[in-house]
Amino acid sequence: MTNRPILLMGVTDYAAVFLDTFEAVSGAEFVGFVQNLGPSHPVAPILGRPIFWTGDIGTFRDTHDLICVLATTRRRAWIEELEADGFRFAGLVHPSCSVSRRSELGFGVSVEAGGVIVGFSAIGDHCRIGRRVSIGHQTVIGRCSTIHPGAVVSGNCTIGQQVIIGTGAVVIDGVQIGDGAFIAAGALVTKDVPAGALFAGHPGRVVKPDYGPR
Repeated sequence: MTNRPILLMGVTDYAAVFLDTFEAVSGAEFVGFVQNLGPSHPVAPILGRPIFWTGDIGTFRDTHDLICVLATTRRRAWIEELEADGFRFAGLVHPSCSVSRRSELGFGVSVEAGGVIVGFSAIGDHCRIGRRVSIGHQTVIGRCSTIHPGAVVSGNCTIGQQVIIGTGAVVIDGVQIGDGAFIAAGALVTKDVPAGALFAGHPGRVVKPDYGPR
C-alpha cells in the first residue's frame, strides 16, 4: 500500500470497476486515470476522475504512484516504459482478502475481493489477482500474469511471466506453466503447460501451441 495519490493506468470499461473495488482500501486516494490511446483521443472522466495522456504525466512522477488496471498481459510494455521513466507503483489488497504475512507480493500487484494467498508463495510484480482467487503454498507467479475470478492455483506450482489463467480454472499441485501461456476459463490443469500455449478443457490439453502472451 502507498501513502501517495494513485493514478490508474487504463480506461477500459473495467477501469471503473477496479476503482469501485479498491475504494474499500483504507487510505487509498485515486485521483485519475491514464490512457495510452493517443494524446488527442477523447475519453470522458471516469467516476468523476480526469483522464491523462501517458506522455503528459511526468509532473506526477515524484508525487503520485501508478497501478495498471488492464488485464491483458501485453500491459507489460507500457508498465516497463513508465518504470524506466522513474515512476513508482502501488500495490492494492482488498480488505476482504486473506494474504499470509509469509508470502511476498511484488510492486503493482492487485488482489481483488475474497482472494486467498496462503503461506510461502511469491506473486511477481504487476500481477492481477481477481475476485475469490485461491493461491496455494510455495507457489511462484511471474511478473505481469493475470489470474481471473474464481481460479484455483494449488501449492508448489510455478507460473511463468505474462500468463493468463481464466475464470474458474483449476491448476493442481506441482504444475509448471510457461511464460505467456493462456489457460482457458474452466480448464483443469493436471500437467505442465508449455510457454505460449493455449490450454483448455476438463481435463485440459494444449489446443494451440503458439498463442500467447495476450
